Amino acid sequence: MTEPAWPAQAPAPTAPVPTAPVPTAPASTVPSSTVPAPELPDRPSRADGLALLGEFAGSGLARPVFLARRADGQVVTLTELLARIVEAADGTRDVAAIADRVGRRCARAVSGADVAYLMTHRLMPLGLIAAPTGVTPTPRAKALLTLSARRTLLPAPAVRRISGALAGFFRPAVVSVLLALLVVADVWMFGRHSVRDSAAMVLATPSMILVLLGLTLACALVHECGHAAACRYGGARPGVIGVGMYLVWPAFFTDVTDSYRLSRWGRLRTDLGGIYFNGLFALLVTGTFALTRAEVLVMALLLVHMDALRQLAPFVRLDGYYIVSDLVGVPDLFNRMGPAVRSAWRTARLVIPSRRRARASAGSAPDPGLAGLTRRARLLVTAWALCAAPMIAVNLVMLAVYAPFVLPRTALAVRDEFGQASRALAGGELVAALAGAVGTVLVALPAIGMVYVLVRVGRRLARVARVAWAHWTSRRRSGCVSHAGARSVGG
Repeated sequence: MTEPAWPAQAPAPTAPVPTAPVPTAPASTVPSSTVPAPELPDRPSRADGLALLGEFAGSGLARPVFLARRADGQVVTLTELLARIVEAADGTRDVAAIADRVGRRCARAVSGADVAYLMTHRLMPLGLIAAPTGVTPTPRAKALLTLSARRTLLPAPAVRRISGALAGFFRPAVVSVLLALLVVADVWMFGRHSVRDSAAMVLATPSMILVLLGLTLACALVHECGHAAACRYGGARPGVIGVGMYLVWPAFFTDVTDSYRLSRWGRLRTDLGGIYFNGLFALLVTGTFALTRAEVLVMALLLVHMDALRQLAPFVRLDGYYIVSDLVGVPDLFNRMGPAVRSAWRTARLVIPSRRRARASAGSAPDPGLAGLTRRARLLVTAWALCAAPMIAVNLVMLAVYAPFVLPRTALAVRDEFGQASRALAGGELVAALAGAVGTVLVALPAIGMVYVLVRVGRRLARVARVAWAHWTSRRRSGCVSHAGARSVGG
């Protein structure tokens, strides 16, 4: 797989919601928004395609939060009050009836004016309550390192049928037996057969490169089916399986946003389902090798296991990232990385033996990006961020350092591969020509990705530098003005 798993989950819960007690004042005293509020229908209803996912179980947030998924896949966090309002707005109740039902469910006094205000100023702008035509489009969260250019390979009904048939593989007894078989198969495969001989045979036979590529793609699709089957086994409904672009690399994905309604263990099972199905695919490859003795399958098995290990990386949007996210109980760790690093830096400064600095920092409010988290979640997010930030920074520095050496050599390798493919095509060797074309793309993609990442990082750094320069110059000018004023008063 090359899936930054669950694209619909990647921009998860980032929508603003009111956290202070809702005012119970009459409508005339409710503060008005600077933007004219849309007109509220007599019987408000939820937006088309909205799905209520319930309370977020195992959350690392200090207060209970409820989740709702819009038709466009965006997941929004809600307080209990807002969630109950959306739940009651089914198109059959007026505002007063909604307020009465919500008040009974939340055990608090809620007036019709409160409900009307929250609907027009909070829920309609977020696309959760059906709004009149012409209303400003609903916002989407901006997430770091997500898929783009997504296209559907298998529609949701087909994925549900496939996942329903495969869900039985997650029964505990079946999992235990298959994992034990996998250990035995790996010991036999790698203990008695040479990966080096298999790799030499594959590189010497162009057609075997195509076979290996086909097996890799098949393993990626099986991986996605594993996520979908685990989601279905837990009681949630998987969505589509598709393909997109992760930076410049094609990547498969599975929409398992509905797994948010599961417990923490159910979400972890969904996270690990793809890697588990990698193991099942490895068993299938081993069985095929036992029957055919095709050496290419030894190399294919090695790549299957390497892909499974790669998926455990927690610093990019692969399965390991979502495993850490569900263990912590925070949906999008990348959005918290900057605040966590800043908070850790401020905490580290307190170690400096300065009483005045300690007194000034004591009692200061936590970073807004971490304010809503429990103490345990803040510690875990900070630990992840302090590992992820240096890792990402080191990799970016290495890209910048090695780019002048890697890019020219890659250009030569691409030229050689393309030349071999052209000669094979001219000689009528279609298989060799196709293998050469595939080799050309595989050699070129890492260099293209390197350039793409460096350009994006360079633009971002330039933008940050412009903002910092503007801030510094404005502070300097204001300081000069204050100093000049002080001298004139003193005179």
